[in-house]
Amino acid sequence: MSKNLSDAIQNIMKENAAENIVIFTNHLKIDGTIHEFKGKCADCHDCIIALKDVTVCRLEDYCTCNHDDCECNDYICFKYDWLNINISEVVAFSIVSI
Repeated sequence: MSKNLSDAIQNIMKENAAENIVIFTNHLKIDGTIHEFKGKCADCHDCIIALKDVTVCRLEDYCTCNHDDCECNDYICFKYDWLNINISEVVAFSIVSI
């Protein structure tokens, strides 16, 4: 079996000195900061990705207009302090360097 996805993401983020990530599932776009809990939590599951400072948007409703002052997504996206994502639901991801 392939390497654990959360470990692979952690390694890519460390190599690129990044903390932010965008994750796509079949229906959601999720932006957040990875919370590294490996070695800090004996009861944590390997099948989740823990994020903090998260914004979740439904892909179906996501606005792609090119207006500089577009506020459409302000009303269809939701913010969470913490969110855990089941690894099996991840379709794609990308690190975000700031």
